[in-house]
Amino acid sequence: MITSTHSSKGNQYKQITEIYLFINPIGSACYQAEKGLLDFIESSENKIHFHFIPVHNFKTFSDYMKAKKIPKNDLDLRNKHFFQIYEACLAYAAASMQGKKKGRMFLMGLQQAIHIDEKLFSQKLVLEIAKQSNLDIEMFSEDKESEFAKTAFEADQKVAREMHVLSNPSCVVFNDQSSNHGFLIEEDINFETLQSLCGEDRDENYSVFSSRNEKKDHLYIL
Repeated sequence: MITSTHSSKGNQYKQITEIYLFINPIGSACYQAEKGLLDFIESSENKIHFHFIPVHNFKTFSDYMKAKKIPKNDLDLRNKHFFQIYEACLAYAAASMQGKKKGRMFLMGLQQAIHIDEKLFSQKLVLEIAKQSNLDIEMFSEDKESEFAKTAFEADQKVAREMHVLSNPSCVVFNDQSSNHGFLIEEDINFETLQSLCGEDRDENYSVFSSRNEKKDHLYIL
């Protein structure tokens, strides 16, 4: 998964990092985490591969309900929000079929519309953001309803389970300085945290993280 390279200019070292950011496609905290990750990537001189992965299950939805203060006994409202998140996951999968960059543009455009512009989630809004993201609308609409989008969603949930992700946003970082394990970040996913794991002082931070935090299979829980 992670490899290392050496520059042809002497022994200059170039690190390669893989980052998985697990998100709610209509979550405000997830939107901020995405922006923090993209800011970090833009500032880094190292090679970084990254993935935005939607995760939607009973645990993450229960957390979402609590954050939004949605009454547990209002089943209609619960179902409405549950399926809105699911629909947003499928829409993101469909947008990503036209390229990862367009997928991210759609995802963050949808989150911005909901949390910054205070628009309500709807199929009309989904199509509006799809147009703003320069997607082929006919293809997007077909893909959103396809079995392939559902399969992609299920594959994302499998990745989340394998990496012990129980909340969103969560972030898993692998790199060639810790090739046998990764770091699972469950809070404070921002530029500063990512810099501490992947920046120039990473060697010292790895030893601190490894010794002070719980280890679960191949992941250190931060």
